[in-house]
Amino acid sequence: MTKQYRSMQELDASLPDKHEVAEELGIPLDKGHNEDLTTSEVGKIGGKIGGQKVKKLIEMAEAQMSGSNDTE
Repeated sequence: MTKQYRSMQELDASLPDKHEVAEELGIPLDKGHNEDLTTSEVGKIGGKIGGQKVKKLIEMAEAQMSGSNDTE
């Protein structure tokens, strides 16, 4: 069953922290300025988080659509 989130903030809170993702990928992400990171490195971090977010949003939409078809 797909978890339903009451808000985008709740959905965002369920996603991994960008610092944890960077560490997992071996990318040196600081808490402050990160102007030394390449576009590729930043994309790897954001892509992993964004990909999970999109997957969850699609699952939620599919669950809502299948639920609305049951009542028709």
